[in-house]
Amino acid sequence: MIIDSHLHVLKAENFDEVTEAQIGHRHPEDTPIEDLVGWLVDAGVHKAIVMGQDTTRMWNSSCGEDYVLECVNRYPDLFVPLAAVEAVDRSGRFNHAGLEYVERAVLDNDFKGMLLTPPYGYYSSDDPQVYPFYEKALELDVVVQYHHCATSAGIALAPYRYCRPESLHNVLIDFPGMKVVLEHLNYPWYEELFFLMANPGVCVYADLAMTYHRPLTLTWNLVKAKEFGVLDKIMYASDYWTAGAGVFSDNPGDDMQRWIELIRHGINEVAVRSGWPTFTENEIEGILCRNAARLYGLEPEV
Repeated sequence: MIIDSHLHVLKAENFDEVTEAQIGHRHPEDTPIEDLVGWLVDAGVHKAIVMGQDTTRMWNSSCGEDYVLECVNRYPDLFVPLAAVEAVDRSGRFNHAGLEYVERAVLDNDFKGMLLTPPYGYYSSDDPQVYPFYEKALELDVVVQYHHCATSAGIALAPYRYCRPESLHNVLIDFPGMKVVLEHLNYPWYEELFFLMANPGVCVYADLAMTYHRPLTLTWNLVKAKEFGVLDKIMYASDYWTAGAGVFSDNPGDDMQRWIELIRHGINEVAVRSGWPTFTENEIEGILCRNAARLYGLEPEV
């Protein structure tokens, strides 16, 4: 049983071609939803946390929230949705409409939380204007997922001053009970992430999206997560975006199967060759399924 804890669906019409060209992105194609479902099923995935991504504040683009809902309605047994939103609007003010959307998505359509991307929106996660979103997350008992890390896809996409873990640390001080997911092991601040996760009273999880192309670094970071006692909060994620972009080849289904095989067997092969501690079957199954099931309350279904 496998849970993909982070993937995206998109409609190309929601992307601004001029902006995409300016930041060096290839204009995407619509997510082929039937193909995506086939890839997931072939890889053994039984649940997938699905979301768009809202970058309207700086990049005038989004994935299309209506498409996320359409996918969930068509495949309710597979997809578990998060709402993507900019917490700060184009004028640098608290995004009232965004908060209202999150509440409607959770209460009316059973979305399980929200995706925030502060570095892409050029705001800090501890900006007081973002705090109403955290208060709402606690009120609704839902997850706040972050892209809080740097990106190697263009340094201007995610300036470091909006990525650094100090701002997230401030958020956790003020909202220690909030359910938090950090994408990509919070690259490149891995150890800072593990320190945050290890703090008593916090609920901080992390996913492995876009880490599989560096298997030595991935395995070493999982060894460190085990040493910190937080391996039970690490989750498999594909971060599907679009074929042929980022770490994805033109055959995303093959990529997903290869990455799952890396977690199931490859990390132990690397650990043995390197003389590092290995991972138990229970720990590996936690990464592939149980940790995400616990976070999202999916255990009765898995």
